[in-house]
Amino acid sequence: MKMKLKNLLFGTLIFGSLFSFAQDDENRECDRMRFLGSKAVEAKNWNEAATYYLKGEDICGNYDKKQYSILIGSLIRTVNSKTDKTEKTAYIDTLLAVYDRADKVDVYEEKDDLIRAAYIMTSSSPDNKKADTFFVRGIKAQGTNTREAYITYYYLNLYTMYYKSKDAEEKKELKKRLISEYFAMSKIISEANMSAKTQESLVKYFDAVVKSCDDILPDLEGFMSELSQDPEVKKLTVNNFLAILEKKECTESDEYFMLIDTLIAIDPSSLDAQLMKAKALMAQRKYGDAISTLRTAKDLSTDDDQKNQITYDIARAQFSSGSYKAAYNTGMSVGGDLKGEGLIIAGQSVGQLANSCGNSTFERKSNNIYAVQLLQQGGASASIIAKYKANYPTQQECFDNGNPPSVNLTCWGVTVSPCN
Repeated sequence: MKMKLKNLLFGTLIFGSLFSFAQDDENRECDRMRFLGSKAVEAKNWNEAATYYLKGEDICGNYDKKQYSILIGSLIRTVNSKTDKTEKTAYIDTLLAVYDRADKVDVYEEKDDLIRAAYIMTSSSPDNKKADTFFVRGIKAQGTNTREAYITYYYLNLYTMYYKSKDAEEKKELKKRLISEYFAMSKIISEANMSAKTQESLVKYFDAVVKSCDDILPDLEGFMSELSQDPEVKKLTVNNFLAILEKKECTESDEYFMLIDTLIAIDPSSLDAQLMKAKALMAQRKYGDAISTLRTAKDLSTDDDQKNQITYDIARAQFSSGSYKAAYNTGMSVGGDLKGEGLIIAGQSVGQLANSCGNSTFERKSNNIYAVQLLQQGGASASIIAKYKANYPTQQECFDNGNPPSVNLTCWGVTVSPCN
């Protein structure tokens, strides 16, 4: 019995010693890999550094944030140094696996989210949804400090998810995101003074999804039902949708007017919304409604130049609707830089009413003289002026009417000299 116990204790001692020696060897090999890796880093031999630190990770089995940071940094520099596509992709796959292991032991640094997402896109097996997670978190954290390339990669990745999706509901949600993120990313591009090329990249993918009115109008009601109740957020969203419809030339659609009315409902004092509505009504030749809306806008405006612009627009709408007398009066009241344009509308209005103003053909033809006077004062083109000059009273008509030195135009309260 004593001999058996003695042998057992001796065996345990030998096993313990061997285990200890093995553990010591493993620790020495771990230290050696780290040492060789650090020397390779000092020499900026990133490929070799990555190799040693990868071996060290396998042997040591307890890398902390610092060691993973060195390993990841070495791998990134190695990836950047490779020109062979196959070799580069292999290192990218290795880097992503390291990111996953660091993440698993809670030593991953979120500052790497964007570069990690970009590498996922160029790996041998791109996981677009995983990349999207890191892109979203990374851009949210960095905001206007986000590098331009990541804005493009993010939107491309989102488009790729949309393009690949076979699920109708998922595709619908991704389309919503592509629309909302187009404006969110455009805002960052603008605020960070990024290049036009970055914006053009977004436009390319956006236009691939929203090609025409048919690609946005059917979904608009669904978008509107989910609008934020925060007035400012709601206003921004509506303005974004209006911008899309204008870009896709959907301004005559019922949905376009619905958006404008929503904007006015959010803020009845919104001058921009009133002007937008007036412009849309003019395009639809709904001149009466346009004039009413323009008058509301004029009451809201506090800028003299803008008031003159609105007055001119009212005159145009009145002229287009055939309300020539009203167009004359409004055109004559236009001031500032648009005074000349107002006189042109007034002159044309006089010319349009020439045949209905006066007791005789001679008097009616004399209206064209006043029309030309106004057109010349306004700086109208020679072709417009010639149209009305052609209708002046002739010399024979002057003779037949006693060559009067002046004629009173009762419709306009002015006199002209038709026979001089």
